[in-house]
Amino acid sequence: MSNRKLGSFHNEYCQPNAETWGQGVVSCRDKGRGWEDAGALCLSGEGRFGNVHHDTQRNHIPTRTSTRPPHPPSSSPCPYRHALISFSALLCIVIVLLSACDSTPNNKAKNQSISTTNNGVITYSASSQDVLIRTFYGGGKLGSFEYSPEISIYGDGSYILGPGLQMREGQLSSDALAQLLHTLVDTDGLLKFTTKQFYDIPDQNATFLQLMLNGTGYTFQYGPFGNLQESAQDMNAYHRLGAALTSITNALNGPTHPYTGRQMALLVHQDFSPDLSQTIPDWSLADFNLYNLAAYECGVTPVDQTGPNGDTGCLTYTVPQNALLLSEQQRQSIVSLLHGQQQGVFLFMGQYYNVTLRPLLPDEAAQKTLAMLGSAELDYVGVPLKAGPVPVPSATP
Repeated sequence: MSNRKLGSFHNEYCQPNAETWGQGVVSCRDKGRGWEDAGALCLSGEGRFGNVHHDTQRNHIPTRTSTRPPHPPSSSPCPYRHALISFSALLCIVIVLLSACDSTPNNKAKNQSISTTNNGVITYSASSQDVLIRTFYGGGKLGSFEYSPEISIYGDGSYILGPGLQMREGQLSSDALAQLLHTLVDTDGLLKFTTKQFYDIPDQNATFLQLMLNGTGYTFQYGPFGNLQESAQDMNAYHRLGAALTSITNALNGPTHPYTGRQMALLVHQDFSPDLSQTIPDWSLADFNLYNLAAYECGVTPVDQTGPNGDTGCLTYTVPQNALLLSEQQRQSIVSLLHGQQQGVFLFMGQYYNVTLRPLLPDEAAQKTLAMLGSAELDYVGVPLKAGPVPVPSATP
């Protein structure tokens, strides 16, 4: 629309064309006065309104081609001016809103595709919240618990390195990401593996590899293998899987910086061996009963029949049963209690509890699952992530 005020149109612009008046269309061109497309559309009533003819391109932004013309001389008012101006103003608002809607970027990330030699076209999500490649290490009977995956690579090339709470973030270029996928699919041929678990000593740790390509999830397990009689085909695939894991690690060689997630999960478990040489503060946040929260996430601590240590190993060796998603206000309150740290020990009702803030990875809020792997876990499942009030356990201390 021209930036000329609608109310200042000369009645010359408002004179209906005798041939079109009955049809409801009025010509309002500025007739070369320097305002391109000014008043390109005027409507009068046929009954109420007639058909609309718009001879300008949609979303075309009017421009001024010369200096502003002088104000037109006064004249007798146009008899239909007020109705015309009111409707024209309304029409302009509608057109602007529709144009704004049309120009809004699509928030849904499009799929990307690469052509491979042996597997045709491979598609994958380019979203910064969709995992393409993820690795864990653990799962053995004598393994340990880690708060985060070792590697998470997302569809936009961003990656986050763990394990633990102090994660780091980096970025792969689109070419580097495509080259890595080519290596995994073409050179190593992972998508054509008939055997995906290479692990024959259950009490040992292994590396778990997850791929999400062509809308399908692929999971591989790489651990001690070959202690039993294995086929030549499986041994060849085992070595190629090892090479694929090496390629993933080597590709992530760029600069990184500390990862700070926007959301946090709260993880609590009872601590049976706190460092009593340090001052342990009381828990003062009334929003959470630490006993209830520890029971919700790790289960009710069983009565220890043989000694004072009833530790179940939850959040030390094994993953919790649940994890609690914090609101922003709750997160700020707990950060204040922890004095900016991610972990701390507190005294509550005569018991000690370990309190941990774990930043959410980009995919975890949507999936409602924390990506964690603990000991004695040969199949990755993840930890349910829930928000809201913590249920009261049936048993009490």
